[in-house]
Amino acid sequence: MLTVRTSEHWRPEKEYSFHVLLHEMLGVDYCVEYHMGNEHILRLPNGRELSIEDWFSKLESSDLHAFQNKFSGSWLPNPQIPKSPNPPFPDFFAATFYMLTRWEETNPKIARDIHGRFPANQSLSWKQGFLHRPVVNEWADLLWEALVRLGWHGERKQRKFQISMSCDVDHPRLWWSAAERGKTLAGAIFKRSDLQEACYWLKNHIFRKNDPYDVFDEWLDLFEKNNITAQFNFIGERPRSSDCWYPLRHPFVKNLMAKITKRSQKIGFHPSYEAFDNQEVFNRELTSLQKVSPVDITAGRQHYLRFAAPKTWQMWEIAGLKEDSTLGYPEAEGFRCGICHDFPVFDTEQRKMLKLREKPLIAMDVTLAQYRCYTPEQASEKLAQLRSVVEKHGGDFTLLWHNSSWNTPFWAAWKSVFLDFLSR
Repeated sequence: MLTVRTSEHWRPEKEYSFHVLLHEMLGVDYCVEYHMGNEHILRLPNGRELSIEDWFSKLESSDLHAFQNKFSGSWLPNPQIPKSPNPPFPDFFAATFYMLTRWEETNPKIARDIHGRFPANQSLSWKQGFLHRPVVNEWADLLWEALVRLGWHGERKQRKFQISMSCDVDHPRLWWSAAERGKTLAGAIFKRSDLQEACYWLKNHIFRKNDPYDVFDEWLDLFEKNNITAQFNFIGERPRSSDCWYPLRHPFVKNLMAKITKRSQKIGFHPSYEAFDNQEVFNRELTSLQKVSPVDITAGRQHYLRFAAPKTWQMWEIAGLKEDSTLGYPEAEGFRCGICHDFPVFDTEQRKMLKLREKPLIAMDVTLAQYRCYTPEQASEKLAQLRSVVEKHGGDFTLLWHNSSWNTPFWAAWKSVFLDFLSR
């Protein structure tokens, strides 16, 4: 068994980081002993030791800049195991804690965007250029290599790469009446003066029975064919004037949920724009969805990816939910948490690990097409690059694609991106 010796300072935070890196990611059995000192000492059964400088004290607000400067070291862009006999190692544990808890996002002094979201370009991973790298997985690799070099003979925990498709059902249908079909066509002609759009609707959808947003049968076939389990996140009851609204008890919606369940896919919760920091609204919407869902609701994602650390996680925990998948940046694909698979959540206010787990979002349709303004070809290439990285670490590629991002004049050209990703 590995023995980890460290100081009592920041004890809950250290125990969480030891648990994630050593137990969950590497599968190493260990025990913790506390002593006076400013380093973590990992002692192997053969008596050899790995000494790591303790950075946790630098997480305090007065010294946070000094902690962030640690990331600019040469080991981050090109991580290598130091070759000297007694090498200085970066504090993988404090760095992991910083990334997984979204420690930087608890800083109220950093301005949010118009939706109250922490901007990607204010993150350390953006500024230091490692947003497209799952650095926590890389640190786990480095730590394992160091232990093996010192004589560790245990077997490393293995993970298997998988794809997690998800769809936030903001609009299960575009049209709920014949009149709404006419409004779409009229809007293209008279409001947007776009005859090309009008022709698209006339040619492809206006006179057809199926609604353009009702892609669910086609998708369920695709997921089944490719042996992929997808999660469809539904919004609960909210005012009709809301940005996204649909009649939750409408036969179409209820039949859709039953169909998804019958096809062995998942139903999740999609808390509304207002619910990311409001427990009352969150609970009310969740209860309304649970009443109509044919299965228990245990997972989901916040609408607009609105998230406040650690408040939003606290609400999910209080509600008894098991898994959130909000943490990706809307304006940039990549690894917001620096990791490419799920992990246990730590509440930085209560200083404890929660039962809730986070499955980070790596990319979504709107990010690629509208925020990043990629062409479909560029988006396919970017997804392939990210997928290669996730596969290398045996991770979980979580991709969000809205059902409304399919049969419209803009999104029709993007079907190939979706299909190409699945076919690979």
